[in-house]
Amino acid sequence: MSDELSSRLQRLRKAGKLRRRSPRQVAESTEPMVIPGPRSEASGCLADLPGMEEREGLGGRYLLRTVRFPLTHRQGQVVLGALLQRYPRLPAWLLDGDELDVRRAVFLDTETSGLAGGTGTIVFLTGVGTFEGDAYVVRQFFARNPAEERAYLPHLAQLLAERQGLITFNGRSFDWPLLRSRFILSGVEPPKVHPHADLLIPARRVWKSRLGGCRFLHLERRIVGHERQGLDVPSWMIPSLWFRFARGEGRVEEMEGVLYHNLEDLVSMVPLAYHLAATMTGDEVTHPQDWLALARLYARGGDGERAEMAYRRALDHPLPAALRAQAMRELALLLKRADRREEAAIWWEALARWQPMEVDALVELAKYYEWHVRDWERALRMTQEAMERAGKEPSPLRRKEMLDALRHRLARLRRKLARAASEDPSVV
Repeated sequence: MSDELSSRLQRLRKAGKLRRRSPRQVAESTEPMVIPGPRSEASGCLADLPGMEEREGLGGRYLLRTVRFPLTHRQGQVVLGALLQRYPRLPAWLLDGDELDVRRAVFLDTETSGLAGGTGTIVFLTGVGTFEGDAYVVRQFFARNPAEERAYLPHLAQLLAERQGLITFNGRSFDWPLLRSRFILSGVEPPKVHPHADLLIPARRVWKSRLGGCRFLHLERRIVGHERQGLDVPSWMIPSLWFRFARGEGRVEEMEGVLYHNLEDLVSMVPLAYHLAATMTGDEVTHPQDWLALARLYARGGDGERAEMAYRRALDHPLPAALRAQAMRELALLLKRADRREEAAIWWEALARWQPMEVDALVELAKYYEWHVRDWERALRMTQEAMERAGKEPSPLRRKEMLDALRHRLARLRRKLARAASEDPSVV
């Protein structure tokens, strides 16, 4: 290993981002994980890692590591079996597709020779997780050099073909298109993996506005509640570490870190899927901003009843002022579209009183009183107040647009009042 890479790893260890752990610590931190066979520390060979075996593949050999986790294994806040027990079938609306049977699906995560993808990128490690009986079984197909990738791909394709459905994190954009290309380039028929649940997509819809980002490690800490222990390797270092290992310049310890990183991704994907299902169904929502995100999801999906419930739940809790105003505005619009205009008006009035610069709420009230209550005098007062507020709008373009529309509305209301007064003097 070069001096530059060694010093970089040393800096990461000092910062606490890359930590060593002994074989004894491995067993303790993953208990009651079952890993067959002890590791021979003296050999310094990757094939001697616990659970690792050498397999004969297409035109060569490759390494396959098998790790079994009992369903009682706790990863963060929940045990692995909780997903099977409570959400054995992920609903279609969560996945933007067909319903997915978790019991038959494959959790998949890859480690590659490049983070940008492309046909020249090698998938040197593919990890898959499956529920089998009373365990969650992780299998890691590992290529020690570029030739061994072609050796394991047929066996991986067979495993995927025997199951139904795929669960990934950013797999639609990265893992699966790249892996499918590697199958084709190796002369292997790509298996069908429908339906494909990419957890990143719903995670962004639910948590991005609150968390500010949806990187896997961020969600693992904030949502799953799991902190990694041991020799974890940052994703950006993995390609260079593997290239050095493939040239015979790397160290087994660093490849242990890569395998550990992939293993943790696969195990944490299970509770992440659980938390997504529990949140998106409304069974376990722990933050008012999540209720607001759910309300928007339900409304977009045409489920007005659930959207209204979620908006009201969000407004029952403390929210930042801007988000509370958005929630009130969106709930009022939802009620308006449902032709429940009187209820919507209550929310418009509350919003207009609470936000001194709010213009749209006053415009909606003016529309309501003009067209549905036919109280033109009150509609005129709402329009005049809206004009006063619009005049303070800092953006000249936005101010002009609002004032032009409001002047048009004001002129029409005055004509209506004048006509009504001429027909019946008691109106004024």
